[in-house]
Amino acid sequence: MAAELKGEWDEAALESLHPARAWVDLDRVDANYRALAAFSPVPLMPVVKADAYGHGATVLSRRLEALGAPLLAVGYPDEGVAVRDAGVSVPVVVMAGFSRGQVRLLLEHDLTPVVATPWAPAVLADAARAAGRPLAVHLKVDTGMSRLGFPLSEVAEVASRLADGGRVEVAGFMTHLASADGRPGETARQLDLFDEAIQQLGHRGIHPRWIHAANSAGLAFLRHTHTLARPGLLLYGLRPRPLCPEVAVRPVLSLSARVSLVKDVAEGTAVSYGGVWAASRPSRIATVPVGYADGVPRGGAMSAGGAFAVRGGRARVAGAVCMDLTMLDVTDHPDVEVGDEAVVFGDDPTAWEVADWAGTNAWDVLTGVGSRVPRVYVSGGRVVDVDSRYHGW
Repeated sequence: MAAELKGEWDEAALESLHPARAWVDLDRVDANYRALAAFSPVPLMPVVKADAYGHGATVLSRRLEALGAPLLAVGYPDEGVAVRDAGVSVPVVVMAGFSRGQVRLLLEHDLTPVVATPWAPAVLADAARAAGRPLAVHLKVDTGMSRLGFPLSEVAEVASRLADGGRVEVAGFMTHLASADGRPGETARQLDLFDEAIQQLGHRGIHPRWIHAANSAGLAFLRHTHTLARPGLLLYGLRPRPLCPEVAVRPVLSLSARVSLVKDVAEGTAVSYGGVWAASRPSRIATVPVGYADGVPRGGAMSAGGAFAVRGGRARVAGAVCMDLTMLDVTDHPDVEVGDEAVVFGDDPTAWEVADWAGTNAWDVLTGVGSRVPRVYVSGGRVVDVDSRYHGW
């Protein structure tokens, strides 16, 4: 992607950035969101937690709000504050939890917490009463994830206590699917329990506007009782596996850096830490200024079987991935030279391929892109924004 960019941003300014770059294609964000919205019979609440899976939550949140997203989801209150500070006005749902010390942030920044722990209802009701205004919440039932949420036997009573206090509005009701991308039978069982919980709330006169269970893979299991879906990975252009809804999306983020050195080494030369890789023949080694601090996984077989895309082909990683640098065996790519773009993941290879080499998953690969890596936002074939922690863009 980077090699083809022309635009209004000064090339010298871009060259002054950290050498590894995360290129974020905003046109693909638009296309993916519209594809998901066309597929889903209910509105979407895009998940922008973990800095929008490494893509940059402030820029993407504004983009998604402009596309018509009625809500956004973050993990923790501080993430929600960042989204609010970016100028986003739609409801922001805090899904992973909050501490007592963060309740103030929820109220001051008009964030919508998910109530999922026994102490939360009373604390939130007291805080809303002290603030003199109501607080909207989403209530969570645990149907099989065994992580957060109230058991089925208690959730209706909790909902009643929240509603009866007069200061807390149960605006949403949710659960979390543990295996939507691989175990349809277990997913169906969870959704049956969720439907039972919805009925229990209805019997008590509680009818939340937003009822949601579907993550990206869960879009394939939407039921008529649901009024909202919360895609994450699909929004960023990667398909959950092995099970995924039939919706076409394309990767939004590409991580790359330019080759900084190419050298010839003799047969038997060890490369990188520990000398675990040695040239089996006279070889050409390219050094790329991107490492595990930037988002190149070090674990699994990445240092033995991973590859970067360069000059229209793939060059295998040669030796252990370093914190700041990775070496490639370009012996079979004699045209590779200093300045060529080497792609860690994007369209080719994909984050899923990198995840397979590293023994992890695509979520981990995306969110592993380091904070020192500038996010360079592209639309219409030109750079439209840059977010760099070490520059005042």
